[in-house]
Parts: sequence; structure tokens; C-alpha cells
Amino acid sequence: MHFKFLYLLLCLIGGDASLSLVPSSIGDCSELIGLVQRKPGRGDTTMSVSCSDKIARWNVVGVQGALLSYFLRPVYLHSVTVGRSPYVSEDVCLVKQLKRSLFERVTPLSNELIKPFEVNKPIFCAAPVPPKEFQHSETAQATLTCGYSICWNKSGLHEVILGTTGRKQGTSSKGAVYPSTESLLCKKRFLETFVSLRHECKIRCSSNEVSYRELKDRADEYSSASKLFKGRPPFRNWLLKPVNLENFSIIRNEGNYPSGNSGNSCDFQG
Repeated sequence: MHFKFLYLLLCLIGGDASLSLVPSSIGDCSELIGLVQRKPGRGDTTMSVSCSDKIARWNVVGVQGALLSYFLRPVYLHSVTVGRSPYVSEDVCLVKQLKRSLFERVTPLSNELIKPFEVNKPIFCAAPVPPKEFQHSETAQATLTCGYSICWNKSGLHEVILGTTGRKQGTSSKGAVYPSTESLLCKKRFLETFVSLRHECKIRCSSNEVSYRELKDRADEYSSASKLFKGRPPFRNWLLKPVNLENFSIIRNEGNYPSGNSGNSCDFQG
């Protein structure tokens, strides 16, 4: 079975792809074009890079991430479609901006990547201006994005997530530590699901705890491609999150996991 992943946005993505569209009245951004940008936040400074940088990275390592790379070959985007803004001149070639930011910045890696990884070139498309119901008001003093995210899955279930905390909607300040407030998309749940599928990729762990960080690092091919990407300009200043955020573990159930030698090591056989 063959799938194609299509990426659709109602407005131009933030970061490098939109820098050349910044009005001169706001300032000169020419020196920043091509560089990694920090994603802006409403309050505290974020630890995330812009959407332009993330999608450029997807065109090298895929969208599946490190853990799914144990099971899947790199999953690349087939197309990226962006809706035009009513406040940007039609003379501006959005497709050209997307191609430069999301593809041409990573083309120097083409001869350095090792299969199955490669530099992916999706189809870039510019959609018509969205209906007024989906446009930001021209008279608004500031453009504010929604503080919630709706996450859907194949079963038809969905979660409404608070963007500032990553917890489910309705979570009180006192209940934020309870497992019932955790999203199915949080890293802890990812780890639990991955460990439940360990037999599919022949994982043998001799430790009673499985580290999320270690499992990611042991995805050798993915890790090598990711390090190559972050080690080349213009991505050398990629924002790295604190290691302690991924050093958590879950306790293994000895009755359900394959036994191994003594010690705190894991063997992975793809």
C-alpha cells in the first residue's frame, strides 16, 4: 500500500520562508534570511525553532521521528500547499519562497546522506486567498493564534490540548501531574506505545527501566542523518532542548519483556 502525505496551511509559515515578505517599515531582515529562527511565544521564550526550519528538517530525516524509524523507512512529504495572504501582493511568488526555504537550504546535504535518507523535494503549491472566515482581521491590533490544539486519530477520538502546558483541556493547576491529564501525543505516551511494540523490532533490554533518550539515540541511521543536518550551515545554531526533558524512563514489566544479560544496556536489532 502506498501513501502520500500532503501538508496544507492556510497562511504562510513562520520563520525563514516569510522573512523576505516582512515590510521594510518593520525593519531589515535580509541578514537573517536562511538562518534558523526561534519560534515566537506569547510569554516566555520558546525552546522551539520556526515552522520553516522544522519542515526543512523533515525534508532530510522525514516526519516519522527517531522511534518510528525502527519500524519505517523515512516518511517524506509529497506536497506543501500554502494559502495566500490577502495582505501580500500577488506579485510575490510564494512557491519560490517555499522552495528556497524548505528545499534549497538542505540541498547541500544531498551527497552526504546515506540511504534510506535523502533530500526530499516536495511539490510546492500556492492556494488562493482563504475565505474571509479564515482570515485574520486587517484592523486587528495584533494577530493572536488559538491557544488550543485539536488532535485526531484514526479511531475518531480526539483530544483538545492546552498549547501552553501540553495537557488536556479542563486540567486544573492541582491536577496537572495526574496521568489522566496527559495527551496521547506526549513523549511519555510515545515511549509506552513504543515499548509495547518492542518485539516488532527485536529490542532486548536488560535494564528494568527504558530511557526515552537512549532509545532515540540507538536509532543509529536516523541519529546520523539528524546530526549531519544539524552540523551543517545554516542549521548549526539549531536550538537544542535540555537533555533532562528526555531522560525519563518507564518501569518494565519483567514478565512481558525479553530477558537479557545483567547491566543497564539495550540491544537493538532492526
